[in-house]
Amino acid sequence: MDGIERDLAREEITIASYAKRIKAYLLDEALIAAIVFAALWERLSAASGNALAQIEIINAHIVWIALFHTIYHAIFVALYGATLGKMWQRIIVVEIDGFGKPSFVAALVRALTRVVSDICMALGFAWAFVNPLRQTWHDKIARVIVIDA
Repeated sequence: MDGIERDLAREEITIASYAKRIKAYLLDEALIAAIVFAALWERLSAASGNALAQIEIINAHIVWIALFHTIYHAIFVALYGATLGKMWQRIIVVEIDGFGKPSFVAALVRALTRVVSDICMALGFAWAFVNPLRQTWHDKIARVIVIDA
């Protein structure tokens, strides 16, 4: 048992389950998608029936969508240690050193790396399945873990 796992056991802290993390992820993605579609509704509905035109509209706004995604995750994790999805699942993000709420810098690094993981066909998320602390790429780089609240 390495130092982090020993500290977790001593503090009686449990790493969040895959099921909770997946449910939190799905809720956060649904919320972000709903907001994006609401913001682009007029343009998307004007292109109704033309899927290619709708894809082009979304692609034209992909930088703004990624920026919104990053801001959502960074602010919620920095302020509350959790996004709305994580709050629903009663899990939180904590720094490895001391298990405190992540700093804004750590939350921002995590959010930016999360977007990179999305671009890499979610390989960064899959990493959690082979990591003993269930850390994704964005967790490892930001030096955080996700635990039960």
